[in-house]
Amino acid sequence: MSPAEGAPRRPSIPQVAWFACAMWIGCMLGESVSWALHGDTSVWRPAAVATAVAGILGAAAKRWPVARGPVLLLLAGIVAGAGVSGMQGLAWHRQSETVADCGAREWVGSVEADPMPGRFGSTVRVRIRGGPLDGARVRVYWPPEEPAPDLGRMVRFSAVLKPVVTAEPWSRRVARSGAVALGTAWRAETGSWRPGVMGRLFAWRARILGRMHAVVGPGGDLLEGIVLGDRRRLMGTPADEDFRVLGLTHLVAVSGSHLALACSAVAVLGTMLGVRRRPLTVMTLVAGAAYAAVTGMAYAALRSLMMLGVAAVGEMSGRRGDGVASLATGVMAVLTLEPWSVYDIGFQLSVLAVGSLLLFGGLATVWAETGVPSWGRFVAGPVALTFVAQAVTVPVIAACFGMVSLLAPVANAYAGPLVSLALWTGLGGSVAAEPVPLVGEWLLRVSGAILEATARIARAMAATPGAAVSIGAGPAVTIGPVLAAAGVWLWWPVPRSRGIARIVVASAVGLSVAAAIGPGVARSATLLVLDVGQGDAILLRDGGRTMLVDAGPDDVTMKRALARHGIRRIDVLVFTHAHDDHTGGAAGLKQVVEIGWTGYPAVDRTHFGWVEPAAGSGAGYGDGRPLKTGDQWRLGGTLVTVLWPPAECDDELGTNDTSVILRIERGGFDALLGGDAERTALEGAASGPGLEAVEVLKVPHHGSDNGLTAEALGFLAPSDALISVGEGNDFGHPCASTLAMLSNAGCRTWRTDQAGDLLVRIGRSGYTITGSRRGTSVSVRARMNSPRRPLIAVVPFARPPSEAMHGSQGSRRPQAGLPHIRRGRTAARARPPPVAGAHRRGRRPYLQLRGVRWRVRGPR
Repeated sequence: MSPAEGAPRRPSIPQVAWFACAMWIGCMLGESVSWALHGDTSVWRPAAVATAVAGILGAAAKRWPVARGPVLLLLAGIVAGAGVSGMQGLAWHRQSETVADCGAREWVGSVEADPMPGRFGSTVRVRIRGGPLDGARVRVYWPPEEPAPDLGRMVRFSAVLKPVVTAEPWSRRVARSGAVALGTAWRAETGSWRPGVMGRLFAWRARILGRMHAVVGPGGDLLEGIVLGDRRRLMGTPADEDFRVLGLTHLVAVSGSHLALACSAVAVLGTMLGVRRRPLTVMTLVAGAAYAAVTGMAYAALRSLMMLGVAAVGEMSGRRGDGVASLATGVMAVLTLEPWSVYDIGFQLSVLAVGSLLLFGGLATVWAETGVPSWGRFVAGPVALTFVAQAVTVPVIAACFGMVSLLAPVANAYAGPLVSLALWTGLGGSVAAEPVPLVGEWLLRVSGAILEATARIARAMAATPGAAVSIGAGPAVTIGPVLAAAGVWLWWPVPRSRGIARIVVASAVGLSVAAAIGPGVARSATLLVLDVGQGDAILLRDGGRTMLVDAGPDDVTMKRALARHGIRRIDVLVFTHAHDDHTGGAAGLKQVVEIGWTGYPAVDRTHFGWVEPAAGSGAGYGDGRPLKTGDQWRLGGTLVTVLWPPAECDDELGTNDTSVILRIERGGFDALLGGDAERTALEGAASGPGLEAVEVLKVPHHGSDNGLTAEALGFLAPSDALISVGEGNDFGHPCASTLAMLSNAGCRTWRTDQAGDLLVRIGRSGYTITGSRRGTSVSVRARMNSPRRPLIAVVPFARPPSEAMHGSQGSRRPQAGLPHIRRGRTAARARPPPVAGAHRRGRRPYLQLRGVRWRVRGPR
């Protein structure tokens, strides 16, 4: 039989699936409109687009009568989704308005999820019972001195609940989770369990978690999350990070696969005991509902439970079930109960993954098993299924996580069976723990041992170079997989021969390897200020080597920025100081790039203990090196010098004044990177020999009024100033006084919130600055070796041509760079700073000529 004869036929898509897709779109539309009606004008655009689409569908139905039925079905789905979503939005906004009138009072409620630990204590999600907010969900910051309550506990707390401010960008994210208010409790107490059956289930869960605490190591960390959905112990551990890198997080978070495994265990056990079909179906459904409830009722598990209910009804009525129809019915049920669950990441991934497997899983398995040798067919199927699920979910993964795992198909092929075995064993131990304690504890330890082995293999695989790569969220990433899936479904290619199948499989493997290797490393010298929002992340590249100064405010933004420029290795990583807007993306770096060594301020070692490999979580940052004044190293042909901070300081420094200040020198080009340095740091750097004139200045502290000083600006006399700042930030950065000071000094200002990524290309005779956003211009500065006739070619930035023609830039003071006689040749690689202090240089003299400030480079 030929491969084509054994290939599955193209599955049909039932009408209920199209209705569910339209309902999904309608829920998003209804959410946008509900916010627009309450003053958020930024959401009118999706509403206008949806209205236009509805108009096109109506015109198509009028023009082609044969399309009238499908169009009416889609319109009905959109209207249904918009209706239920609008009703939820109306209820949410009414409750939010009620919150403002409540004031300080005592509240009573039940805990709906496991507390989430944070820097300032635990955050508890509570459903209020009684009072003006009866039935509303709120988020409460629990008092640090009080133990956080478990899922299912009744609580009493005193707090001033504040409504979610609709003008803030994060407010919609909070609202989509269902919370209508936030508050910090100054007094709280934990009561008994919820009344009824649910309370007894949650009490049983807490007792089993207590027994699981005895299982130590990574196996115990994974055990609590995989079996009972409590991820608090796992968060931040090396196993958690390894599972993220390998695309295995769906195995840890309770989802539809967990529910399916739990129900299958009940079904197998009932069959072995001889239970009849209908009673067994009811038992399986009840067991699935209990498991979904006791693990927190995640939307993905709720979707799976609804699918199970549809399948149970079909089983008892004697009708053959359809997987796609069951999925669509489950999605519709979830959206009816919680319309804003369309924005839940786990729910999105669950629906896309299950739908892709139902539609394309059989075809992918045939291609994989046909294209590999006979000895590899037993793993080809699982690998192909994982590949399909990951390919379809790439748009969500790119938008939410900023990276994609290239080893996920292989990792899931080995981890899936092991985690399934561990889940069955752990569930058996949980059920047997109280009636037969010895058997239950033994089963829990066996399950922990299986997960321990899984974590060890994951650690080895995650250390593979290129295991995960950063990825952006552009239109190609978003629309490409959708068009590819539609094309495959319409074409439905089947393998005509084993030779063709082997070529396709080999091509897929080759593309994965090429993606892991990544693009070639740029060898030209560039300084790149990345647009990472309200934070700092600056790339310096030269001679095939890369240095990153700071890591931005969060890991997803940082990974997207690295993806934009194809960064796979960072030879030098420098953290200027210990603030979240400079170190927040550090955890994400280890997942997608290799790091040579990491520098941090020598005067603030206590805040950077996590960088050292001995700290456990620091593994992946390379060698940790404290940086102090005078340290130097080369990155290709660029010399990097530390101007601040000192190794020790008698006076107590604020965190901003511990910032590492770096001077960049290459040929006649000089730049200063100031971190968040304030007056004390700048005055300290000025007392040494390094704070001299530069061409480019990265303005300290995002252009705040307590960053750059007039004295430091006089020393530096930059021609261009780069400001890394977030659009619409809450701090008012950059400050108007700082911008005025730069303008009065004749310095051109570039901002990431206006121009995007700021790229400085460093040449032998000059440099250029380019903004990445459309509409930004390029500043070109040609610097001559002869000071007789300096030539400056300037394309004004954000100014009309008439101003440039009339000499509005005439007060600018360009720097002419002369080649340095002591400049060394390009280093073979980025070397760390020497252990001993580096030599110091004397201040260079200046020559004032025809209003142009020239630097005369003398011997050091």
